[in-house]
Amino acid sequence: MHIDVESTGKRFKLSFIVVFICVLLSMLASLWVWQLADNQEKHLIKLTAIAKSELIEHQFINSMPAIISALERMRNRWVAREGPPFEEWRLDAQDYVNDHAGLRAVEWVNSEYVVKWVVPLQGNESAVDLDLSFEKNRLKALERAKVSKNFSLSKPVQLVQGGKGFLAYFPIYIHGRFDGFILGVFDISQLVDSLLPHEFINDYNIEVLSEGSVMFSKVEAGMQYDESTGFSHSFALHGVDWELLLWPKQSRISVDDSDIHYIALLNGLFVSFLAGIASFYLIKSRMSERIISAQDVEHKATLDNAIDGIITIDAHGVITSINNSAVNIFGYAKEESIGKNFSVFMPKAHRGECDQNLIDDLTSGNKKIIGTGQRVKGQRKNGQIFPLDLGVTGFRVAGEQFYCGVVRDISKQVAMEREREQLIERLTKSNEELDNFAYIASHDLKEPLRAIQNHAGFLKEDYETELGEDGVYKLDRLVYLGSKMEQLISNLMYFSRLGREEQSSKQVNMDEALSHVLERLTESLQEHNVEVFAEALPNVVGNQTRLEELLYNLITNGYKYNLSEHKSINVNYDLERHAFCVKDNGIGIDAHFKTEVFRIFKRLNSNKKFGEGTGAGLTFAKKIVEQHKGKIWFESELGKGTSFYFTLKESEVENE
Repeated sequence: MHIDVESTGKRFKLSFIVVFICVLLSMLASLWVWQLADNQEKHLIKLTAIAKSELIEHQFINSMPAIISALERMRNRWVAREGPPFEEWRLDAQDYVNDHAGLRAVEWVNSEYVVKWVVPLQGNESAVDLDLSFEKNRLKALERAKVSKNFSLSKPVQLVQGGKGFLAYFPIYIHGRFDGFILGVFDISQLVDSLLPHEFINDYNIEVLSEGSVMFSKVEAGMQYDESTGFSHSFALHGVDWELLLWPKQSRISVDDSDIHYIALLNGLFVSFLAGIASFYLIKSRMSERIISAQDVEHKATLDNAIDGIITIDAHGVITSINNSAVNIFGYAKEESIGKNFSVFMPKAHRGECDQNLIDDLTSGNKKIIGTGQRVKGQRKNGQIFPLDLGVTGFRVAGEQFYCGVVRDISKQVAMEREREQLIERLTKSNEELDNFAYIASHDLKEPLRAIQNHAGFLKEDYETELGEDGVYKLDRLVYLGSKMEQLISNLMYFSRLGREEQSSKQVNMDEALSHVLERLTESLQEHNVEVFAEALPNVVGNQTRLEELLYNLITNGYKYNLSEHKSINVNYDLERHAFCVKDNGIGIDAHFKTEVFRIFKRLNSNKKFGEGTGAGLTFAKKIVEQHKGKIWFESELGKGTSFYFTLKESEVENE
C-alpha cells in the first residue's frame, strides 16, 4: 500500500509541475510580446523625430545662403556707388527684409562700430546710434569681419530689439578705405517659425540651441528632453555650432500608450495606427517642403528611400508617383505603375468594387478613409495576396486635388499574431485536459480505498482473536493509511475544483470575513492558546467563500507550526506594500525551503512534533490568490515567526 501512495504522489507532483511550467511559459510569452511591442512603439516615435530633425536642419541650412547672398549684393552695391543715398538704400533694404522671413532688420554700421541706418525703423528704434562694441560677441565678430574683409556671423546674442538671434557682418571697403558694415539682424524665433509649418511640429517639442544657449523653444509645460523617444542633432553654420532637440509632447505619448490587453489582442492594429500617424506627419512635411522648394532633389531622394511605401494618386485614382519601397512591396516597376489606376495593387476579384468605393470615399471626404489608418489586402505582381496597413491623406497643388497613400507590408506581423493565438489555444486546451484528468482520477480512486478500509474493519471485527496483537496493529495501520490516502485525494479533488470553477465576484467586507473565520476557529484557538490581533481591513471584490478559506489556511498554519507558550496572530493591511498580511510568532521558515512552501502535499516538519496534515493548505491559499489575479509571498526569520503577504488585482481592492 505504501508503494501505491508514493507512486500516485509522484504522478500528481509531475502533473502539477507540468501545469506550472505551461502557465509560466504562457506568462513569459505574453510579457515578451508586450516588451517587443513597447520597444517598437518607441522606435517608431524616434524614427519620426529623426526624420523631422533632419528636415529642420535641411531647411535651416538651405535658407541661409540666399539671405547671405542678398546682403553681399547690397554691400557690393554700396561699394560700387561709393555710398548710396539713404532713401535708395532704405528701399533696397526694405525689399530684403520683406523677402526673407527671419531677417529682422538691415543696418549700416559706420567705421566706429556705431549703428546709423536701420530698416525697418519701427520696432528697431533701440538699435539706432547703438555702439556695437559694448558686447564681446558682437565686437569679436566685427573685428573678425574687418580683418578678413569677408562676412562673419556673430555668436548668439541678446538683441537690443528683444529676443535672441545672431548678426551677419559684411565689411565695406571703398578703394581700400574701411567704410563700416552692412549688418543683418536675424531673429531666431522668426526664422524657425518661417521655416516650419505649424502642423509639422504640433505634436512635438522643439528646442534650438547655439553655443549652449537656448535660442528657440516650443516645449510643453513640465516636459524635458527624453532620449528614448527624441532625437538630438548638432550641425555647424558659418563657424557657429547649433544643436537641435526634438521629442514628442505628452499628447503624442498618451496616444501611443497601451495596456497589455490591447497589445495582446490588437497589437498589429495599434502598431499600424502608430505607423499611420508617423507616416501622415512625415508625408505632410514632405509635401510642404516640395511646394516651398519646388520639388528639390534631396526631398525626392528622401521619399524614394522611405521605409514605408508611398503612392500618390490624383482625384481620379490614377497613380502619379510611387517610391522605391512601394516598388519592392508590390513588385511593379515605376514605369509600370505610373499612369495606371491604383486598383492594380488590389486583389483582382475586388478591383472594380474597391476602385469605385475608394474614389467615392475620397471625393466625399469620408473621415474613415482620410487621415486614418486601416488594414486592407493587396496583391503583388506575381499574384500573391497579402495584408497591409494603409494611411491616406489629401493635399492640393495649384488647385488640383491629390491623395497620398502610405502602405506597409505586415505579412510577418499577421503571421506572428496567428501563431501566438494558436499557441494560446493549445495551452488552454492542455490545461483543461490536465485539470479534468486530475478530477476524474481522484474521484475514481476513492471507491477502492473505501472498500479496503471497510474490509480491514470487517477482518478486525471477525478475526481479532485469530490475528493477534501484531495482526490487529497492521489492520489498524491499513485503515489509517487508507484514511490518509482518502484525505489526500479529497484535497486533490478540491484543488482540481479550484482550477475549474467559474469565479463569481461581489463586494466582500474583509473584516466580516475574518470574523467568520475566527468564529469557526474559536475552540481550536482556545485549545492552542492563540490570541489573534486584527486591524481594519479594506473591502475587496471577490469570492467571499474562497477568501474566508484563504484566511483560514493562513491563520491555522500560523499557530499549528508554533512552539511559543503564548501564540499570537496579527492580521492587517500593509499600506506600503498594498498587501494583506498574516503574521505569526511561530518557528519560522528556513530560506532554503522558499521554493517548496507552496508545493502541494509538501510538509517541511514532522507529523509527530506538529500533528497530522496533508501539506495542502498553503497550496490552496496560493491557488485562491491567483484566482483573484494576485500574488502571495512570505518573509520569515527562524525562531521569530513568519509574515505571509497576499495581494489581489489592483482594481479589486477598494477604499485603501
